[in-house]
Amino acid sequence: MSASSVSETGRAEQQQRILNVLRMACAEAIKRPDFAERLQDMKQKFYVRDFDGIFLDPTNLSVYTAQYVPRRALCYYEIFSRPQLQGILATCPTIYCLGAGSGSELVGISAASKCAPGAASASSSARPMVIHSQDYTDWSPILTTLEDTIRYKWGIGARQIQYQFSMGNLLQISPDIERSISSSQLVTAMFIFNELFSDKANAMNFVKTIVKCVAPGSYFLLVDSAGSFSSIQINGKSYMSYMFFDSLSKHFTPIISEDSTWFRHAPNLDYPLNVENMRYFIRLYRRRA
Repeated sequence: MSASSVSETGRAEQQQRILNVLRMACAEAIKRPDFAERLQDMKQKFYVRDFDGIFLDPTNLSVYTAQYVPRRALCYYEIFSRPQLQGILATCPTIYCLGAGSGSELVGISAASKCAPGAASASSSARPMVIHSQDYTDWSPILTTLEDTIRYKWGIGARQIQYQFSMGNLLQISPDIERSISSSQLVTAMFIFNELFSDKANAMNFVKTIVKCVAPGSYFLLVDSAGSFSSIQINGKSYMSYMFFDSLSKHFTPIISEDSTWFRHAPNLDYPLNVENMRYFIRLYRRRA
């Protein structure tokens, strides 16, 4: 299901613009002689959920972004082109993106705010939109390159969007993370629950933090794989990760609720690496007063 009303031609053109940014930003990584070797090693570590083995090695980060960010950036562009998300972007919010160091949210949201049909122009607002990427390892060199490329290719100025990055561990919630959640109009958790629930006790603390800290009237966006990787085993029973938030109806009003949606990119896109389709679930909640 396409989230926007653009024609297939227009959709393909916009997807290609996004890939052009990533191809420029990731050019050096793609040319690395050890790219295939690094990628295979990461895939093996993903299989056994050795996330620290991937993300705490800084030499892996540029390879990860080049390989995995394109599909997600394209998907996130379509998600943020939905009318409900466009309405939020039109207010020039502060968006706090949890576990977003690799840059998918930065690219996808920037594209939706600048290029999506009907997107409001932030340049006419009294304040810029803020996209604050958070992660537990230092992605700042990757994010700086993506930001510079986006500003150059798409002409996005600091009066339209400000980009921020901070480090912090979501399994050990700090006061800084709590303050950032509380002060944001939209908090996103996109494809991070598989990693969070590798430690179930601390993951449940994360759920409690979201309930406690998201401000009344603000939004929480949860997106993750619709497959078994997002299921959690508790006392012998399997639960999808969104069920934890669905059960909190006294705290959150659901705005978008889809258990399985396919993102399929346009055919014949030009990018040096394979760009895969993906199936995801999505929940957009508004915090009750």
